[in-house]
Amino acid sequence: CNSQTMDECLGRGLFGLPAHMKIAASGIRPGSSIFLYNVSERLIFGIFEALTSAHMNMEPKAFSKNPKAQSSPFPVQIRVRISLECPPVHDDDPALNDILRARVGGRIGPLTFAQSEALASLIAHQCGALSYMTDYRRGVETGEMTVSAPPIALPPRKIGA
Repeated sequence: CNSQTMDECLGRGLFGLPAHMKIAASGIRPGSSIFLYNVSERLIFGIFEALTSAHMNMEPKAFSKNPKAQSSPFPVQIRVRISLECPPVHDDDPALNDILRARVGGRIGPLTFAQSEALASLIAHQCGALSYMTDYRRGVETGEMTVSAPPIALPPRKIGA
C-alpha cells in the first residue's frame, strides 16, 4: 500500500496487489499470516490473517479513484483481518534486515514460511505479546492469573461495499 491506500486497505479489510503478482500471491491461504508494507512510509504493519486466498477483483472499485472503474488497479485481492495490532517496523530495522536478507526484489512479495514466522515473532515481541504469552502460561501453571490482556485489535471498520 501507500499513504493514499492505507486507510482503504484497513477499512475494507482487503489487501490488493498488481495483476503481475497473481502467481506470487497464490500461496496465500485462509489462516496465513501476512503483513502490509507501506511503500510511502517504508513501514511494515502486522500481524494480519488472510481470511481468503487471493482472488481477482473481489471489489472491482477498490483502490481506484474512478467511481466507474470496472477493475481495480490492484486486482489481486485478499480479504484480511487484524490478528495482532502492534506498532509498525521500519524497513531499516536491523532485525528486519536479518530476516529479509535472503529476499530478492526488495520488500514487496512473498515471504518464506520461516521469514513469516520470524517477522511475526519480531512484531509480537516488539509490542509485548510474546511476554504476555509467557506470563499467561506462568499464571496458568501457578494459579496466579494477574496478567493484563494482550494488545489484540478489533476487526477494521468496513467501508461501503
